[in-house]
Amino acid sequence: MPGIAFCANFDGRDAIWMIRRINGSNVTLADIDNKAVLVKHEADLEECLENKALQFMADDRYNGEIVFQDLPEEYQKETVRRYAYVREFLDSDDQKRSKKKLEKIIKTVAEKIEDDTPPAWNTFNNWLNKYFNAGCRIKGLYPNDPKKGRRDIRVDPRVREIIDQSVKLYFKNSQMLVSTIHQMVEAKVLKHNLSNPDDLLAIPAYSTVDYHIKKRSYQEHVKGRIGKNAARYECANVGEAPETSRILERVEADHTPLDINVLHDETRTLLGRPTLTLLIDHYSRMVMGFQISFEEPSYASAAMAIGNAILPKKDLLEFYGVEGDWPAHGVMEMLVADNGTEFWGDNLDMAISEVGSVLQYAPVRSPNYKGVVERFFLTLRTGLIDSLPGKTNGVGNGSDEYIAQNEAKLTLSEFKKIFLTWLVNIYHLEPHGKAEKSPLDLWNESAREFPVVEEDAKRIETVLLCSDTRTLQRSGIQYENLEYNSDPLRDIYRQEGVVELLIKYSPFDIGHIYVWDKLNRIYIRVPCVNYKYAKGLSMYAHKAIRKRINTARKSYKDNVILQRAKVELFGDLESLHDRNVRKKSQATAKKAARIHSLGVEEFSANTILNDPAPVVIQNMQAEEATDDWEVW
Repeated sequence: MPGIAFCANFDGRDAIWMIRRINGSNVTLADIDNKAVLVKHEADLEECLENKALQFMADDRYNGEIVFQDLPEEYQKETVRRYAYVREFLDSDDQKRSKKKLEKIIKTVAEKIEDDTPPAWNTFNNWLNKYFNAGCRIKGLYPNDPKKGRRDIRVDPRVREIIDQSVKLYFKNSQMLVSTIHQMVEAKVLKHNLSNPDDLLAIPAYSTVDYHIKKRSYQEHVKGRIGKNAARYECANVGEAPETSRILERVEADHTPLDINVLHDETRTLLGRPTLTLLIDHYSRMVMGFQISFEEPSYASAAMAIGNAILPKKDLLEFYGVEGDWPAHGVMEMLVADNGTEFWGDNLDMAISEVGSVLQYAPVRSPNYKGVVERFFLTLRTGLIDSLPGKTNGVGNGSDEYIAQNEAKLTLSEFKKIFLTWLVNIYHLEPHGKAEKSPLDLWNESAREFPVVEEDAKRIETVLLCSDTRTLQRSGIQYENLEYNSDPLRDIYRQEGVVELLIKYSPFDIGHIYVWDKLNRIYIRVPCVNYKYAKGLSMYAHKAIRKRINTARKSYKDNVILQRAKVELFGDLESLHDRNVRKKSQATAKKAARIHSLGVEEFSANTILNDPAPVVIQNMQAEEATDDWEVW
């Protein structure tokens, strides 16, 4: 059975082996000292046991590796008492063990140590046998009280078979109760008794059935009751955490919905629970960057957090008025992410490669592989969010009278400032895990030995924008039913004609895109032809507008209808806020938050582009000045 240890000589090496796994007739063994693993056939182990080449650690003759000092006090006293009799025998002239001699020794020792309950001569003889069988070691005299009694349950074999068959149903995802299993066993036994009145079987007690269930291993219990994946995670060999020796060697990334409800910055209506995307340095435990918004976990939210992680944080701290030192920045050597769909895709692969990092995916259902970032989420929950108004307690926890939505008092911006203050002035200044120094000290020490290069903000922003390919036509580039064109793009058309080009875009602002000029190897910023409509509009809001237009069966080419739909959509959102602010029971407005792109910021406060202000004429076609464009 897994978990049993024994001493044996395999491959010319004496070692203590533990049964790790049993797969049919093959038994996987692990050396508990050097972690060596080998597989033995069940017949080979039985042969070793018969030849006494295998000795179980818990055998009476060996008593495992327990030492005298580790025994309970009453066991120590009993061992000393027994050894007093054995020592007297060892000091005698001859080693013969006759009844007369042993009784004489017992009488002498009992008077000497004032033993009121001396052993019988045959008990004393058993002590001597155990002592010599243990190699003349005192552990042969250890009391074996836990091993007393019958090791098996006195149950008819036929009843035991019924119990074993019924117990299998306990280890199913349906999670039957022990009482239900006992009733099933009782019914089967009664059925046998009714059919065989001359061969009645005793109905086993509830405790007997419970014993057969509990003697199964914990791994079997979790696997059967909860599931294979839970058992794999719960009983897997966690092993040692990946070792890192410097900052930026390994950075872990993950998403989590925050356990707090926040309000709209302007209307103070309830928005709900924002999502946190976070990157943390494995070596120093310093947070590299984050993104808190109502955007669902996606490439866009991941890219914003990565950009925040790579670039300096001075402008961000100044924007929120937070004092403190947050020196984390730079391109990580390896970015470890989970298997969420937001991390799987050509966009992120391309972006990480262009930045100069390597993207590694954690094994499926293995949160321990990203233990540092998972631990941070727990610290954030217990160290900060638990003390804030509007926190959630989880389903089934807390008072029935506590309604988290009605207790929300902080706006999204207020929460961000509190989070930044806690992060910079508390979390980064305290040691975490097994570290003896704070994340700030560890980062600064490593940065002095391995200086970090400051990346260009515009280059990082361009790299982390979403990527796609579109065909350049005479009218420009069409993307999501919007036309993009400019004089530099027309120059490319005159040179290349109809050609497929790489484009970059921000899902939070479709007012412009970037087009890769293969000839000059530069990105050209191309505005939307209908710039007045698209400026500052997110892709999510644009699709919501398109859906409204399609529902109304309007032509998608009618730009006037587009603008009317935009006015109607945002007008409805303001009405929603006005209605909700007057309600006693608040309702979340996460959809409105996504349309407004709440929580989404630039990579850096100084990365602000001066967008052109094109003239919109009756047919909604914008004319750009020929010299008003930007090349990166």
